Amino acid sequence: MDQAQTQGAPAAHSEEIAEIKVRLDAGDARMGRIEQDLAANTAATQQTAASTAELVDLFTSFKGAFRVFEYIGRLAKPLGYIVGALASVAALWTAWKSGVNPK
Repeated sequence: MDQAQTQGAPAAHSEEIAEIKVRLDAGDARMGRIEQDLAANTAATQQTAASTAELVDLFTSFKGAFRVFEYIGRLAKPLGYIVGALASVAALWTAWKSGVNPK
């Protein structure tokens, strides 16, 4: 019985080793496909980044322009009040100089 076990063991091991090699080859092929897909994805991402870089720059400059417009708007509000007050004073002055009496 010892002889049967020793003769069957190398055959079983060689089958297991062959199965492991097949699985490793399949895994290696799968890893190669994944690496190729990753390389293609990276190239596409870099191409997209390069083609949209101008748009990003444009939106960044728009952001700066809107910030300037916001500052101008903040300044325009009090200036509007000042101009309105000066216009009222000028209208009163003109009315007083021309002799118009309020009714």
